[in-house]
Amino acid sequence: MDEKLIIKKYLKPLANSKDSLQLRDDVANINVADEKYIVTNQDSLVMGTHFFESDDPKYIAKKSLRVNLSDLISKGVTPYGYFLSLAMDDTIDENWIKLFSQGLAEDQKKYNITLLGGDTVSAPHGLFISINMLSRTNDSIIKRSGACYGDNIYVTGTIGNSAIGLHLLKNKNDYLGLGQLDIQKLIRKYHLPDPRLKIIHLIKKFASSSMDTTDGLINDLLVLAGSSGRKFIIKKNLIPYSVSAKKFLNNYGDFDIALYGGDDYEVIFTSPMKFEDKLNEYAKKIKLKITKIGNVGSTSKNPGLFDEKYKEFKASYYTFKHFK
Repeated sequence: MDEKLIIKKYLKPLANSKDSLQLRDDVANINVADEKYIVTNQDSLVMGTHFFESDDPKYIAKKSLRVNLSDLISKGVTPYGYFLSLAMDDTIDENWIKLFSQGLAEDQKKYNITLLGGDTVSAPHGLFISINMLSRTNDSIIKRSGACYGDNIYVTGTIGNSAIGLHLLKNKNDYLGLGQLDIQKLIRKYHLPDPRLKIIHLIKKFASSSMDTTDGLINDLLVLAGSSGRKFIIKKNLIPYSVSAKKFLNNYGDFDIALYGGDDYEVIFTSPMKFEDKLNEYAKKIKLKITKIGNVGSTSKNPGLFDEKYKEFKASYYTFKHFK
């Protein structure tokens, strides 16, 4: 089975309201009154898929919140609260719940959000976490579908740290000459994504389309290009990597792990060329690292992603699929 096929064939026909955005975006945009909207998303995390059984409960709690925060932030809206559902087997004891709730409390304070409700149930095996995050806004959201010809393409932060961190956790003898501090930094990015609230106003002011990088930079650029029905052209040599990631990649010899690996939770967005100077000035003012990595091309019946030599990007071994 294929996740996109399931959504398109079986779930999209059920999304009858325009508020659903036809399931083409990371969020729903619910019109509750004239020019007043509730923007909401939902992401789920499963033990063994999104985190390890041995992971710190506080890290699991924070990651669960942050992957949901990332979706709303990339739409240019400010999150204010969430619903939490937990399904747990009998290996989850009260001390685990105590640590998990401490992690939630710390991030509620960090991101100025609150728990609004939810559900807790028993499960025959493992742990399942689902969060529904909400935002209120009077403004239009920045969708995936607004990219225009000639727009610049940007990414925040650096790419590949989380995927490399996961690789290091799974392959403890494959450190490839990395120092202990490098290893800690990369693994921490896997455990704790870092959605940036300060990008919200930048997205609202300057972006024509936007989404977060959940499934890997290349995979998500393909989604963004497809949503706008355009060809995107990027320059691979401009893609930003951290110092620690570069050390690993230069020894590992395959940059696809960083380009396709996922769990970066950075923001990719497009912006008209006329805003370039003001955008860079604003990013510098709020101390946010953004990198221009390409440009939006023409409309196409077969939208896609290409490098500077017009070679098309395809799926990689590192492209994660929920269903085989």
